[in-house]
Amino acid sequence: MIRESLPLPERGVELGLVDFGGAGPLAIVSHANGFCASLYEPVAARLRDRYRVFAFDSRGHGDSSVPPPPAAYEWNEFVADWIAAAEALCDRQGVDRVELGIGHSFGGTCLLAAAARRPGRFGALALLDPVVIPPPGERSGAFHGEGSHPMAVAARKRNAVFPSRDAIRSSWARRGVFGDWRPEVLETYLREGFRDREDGQVELKCDPEVEASVFELGTDFDLFQEIPALETPALWIHAGQGNFPLGLIERAAGQSDEITLESLELDHLMAMTAPDAVADLVLAWTASRRDGRREAGREVRETRTTKQEIA
Repeated sequence: MIRESLPLPERGVELGLVDFGGAGPLAIVSHANGFCASLYEPVAARLRDRYRVFAFDSRGHGDSSVPPPPAAYEWNEFVADWIAAAEALCDRQGVDRVELGIGHSFGGTCLLAAAARRPGRFGALALLDPVVIPPPGERSGAFHGEGSHPMAVAARKRNAVFPSRDAIRSSWARRGVFGDWRPEVLETYLREGFRDREDGQVELKCDPEVEASVFELGTDFDLFQEIPALETPALWIHAGQGNFPLGLIERAAGQSDEITLESLELDHLMAMTAPDAVADLVLAWTASRRDGRREAGREVRETRTTKQEIA
């Protein structure tokens, strides 16, 4: 796992980049709100026999630039960063497209929108429980500008500074959210998601105010408006133990014939709790697509041969 940076001068930011290695066509991973690229190493480990895998820290996260909130964290800004990052990595690798884009939570939502706005730039998408809220006319409560977004409230209450990584480990390992994480993923988060301070303490790289701004500004983003333009095949993995009702997800995914929907009995943070199951499903889906293309190509070749014989 090699740490680098990806300058995007046209976007006014520099993104932290992780090169997970591997052989094959280009794959890029985008993380969930509040986290960082390095956490997806277990997923990348399953993919890199088939792909060259990179992941990037979104603006305000990990080792990326931190523009002042809130306007810099409108979701259209993240979509534009996804497009710019994809183009920059394609140029760097000497390829025409990202063969597989993988996005988790809000990262999946922004990836889907990026692919819809840039047909041909992505070969396939794997969307890990992307954030979906009802269309504007159907929203209520905090999702309709009434009151505070509950996840933003929780983020602002979060401690940003801790005495040490050992103190975090002993506290978080017993908590529900982190207690279900694969141990090595939690260790990666402790190592990569926090920075050392001069006073000997450690602090979150993603400031709680940035995380809260991302949650709040997500209510202004209408994914239902983006999906009909999608021309890229996509596997949408719904978290059956998550917070997004399957009926709403079926409505959203049903707007595009390019989307294959799978619902797994996993929680929203599936990439941290069950990375092998997630990666294996993605690999099985991409393999079935390749097999389908090969079968279609074989049928075309056989048809051409038959026509030549008749002639």
